[in-house]
Amino acid sequence: MRASARYCGSSAWASGFFRGIRVVATQFDSLDASRRFMIRPNCSMPWRAVKRFYFGMVLVSVGIASIFAFHGAWMILPFAGLEMLALGSALYVVALRGCRWQTISIRSNSVDIAEGRSGNGRQQTFRRAWAQVDMQPAPVEGHPARLVIRSHGQAVEIGSYLNETEKLRLAQELREALRWQD
Repeated sequence: MRASARYCGSSAWASGFFRGIRVVATQFDSLDASRRFMIRPNCSMPWRAVKRFYFGMVLVSVGIASIFAFHGAWMILPFAGLEMLALGSALYVVALRGCRWQTISIRSNSVDIAEGRSGNGRQQTFRRAWAQVDMQPAPVEGHPARLVIRSHGQAVEIGSYLNETEKLRLAQELREALRWQD
């Protein structure tokens, strides 16, 4: 089995999936002649670092607010609390979105697309002979194009969190993998 990193990040491969900042990784299994593309968003900070940052900001904010409250400006305390609640909510949403993943497995007669978040997910299977990779233009100018795999009226968007260049490269790799015959 051969694994190769593409498009960005280091070559650290961890337990069959990848960690760090790599966005797209490919894996070729010579035993069953299948090819697998694993896609996940670029996470700038791991969850542990996000928690440390948040609690550091809470300490600084509460410290500064306490000094102002001690000098008579006690109304700053609820606003500092609301500010930290908003920051915590935003950090949580961003971290939750970073847990998404997609795996595209191209086998001799099927294309399996699995996607999910933190272990939960859904799966779609297409026949390889009928599967097509398509780049759809963005419905709104300035937004990125959509990369989809379609077959028989059904379509699955691939890598909605990838930028335009990564989508184009991935589309080219997927087309090559679909054309490649055993």
